[in-house]
Amino acid sequence: MKDSPFDFSKTGKEVKGKVITMENVLTKAYELGAEKAKIIGTETIVVEEWVRWKCLYGCPLYGKDAYHPPCAPDAESVKKVLKEYSKAILLNGPKGKAITKTAVRLEGEAYNMGYYKAFALTALSSNSTDSSNAGAT
Repeated sequence: MKDSPFDFSKTGKEVKGKVITMENVLTKAYELGAEKAKIIGTETIVVEEWVRWKCLYGCPLYGKDAYHPPCAPDAESVKKVLKEYSKAILLNGPKGKAITKTAVRLEGEAYNMGYYKAFALTALSSNSTDSSNAGAT
């Protein structure tokens, strides 16, 4: 099994004498403000090049922040990194900075629970016109 932030055996990870499982991280997501959260296999995450192209041609925020090309990672880089993980938690919550804050805080909590490769990825709503909506799902 890969050593990913969310890999766990039937007994979970032992941290400071306490067994931590993915379900513990999922519970923490709700505590931090997620309206919905689900454990998924990373092999179910679809990454396609057309998404980047849609931003390259027609998005008013192209080049304005880290959520958009050319700063945002390309599809191949994202696919490569996702292969280093086997599980992820998909979050849904209020649009804008609130869900981004939840994701980033959950990353820190997961790290503290022993999932040292925890990494938060957020998305920007496709109909956003400003970066104040960063992280919308």
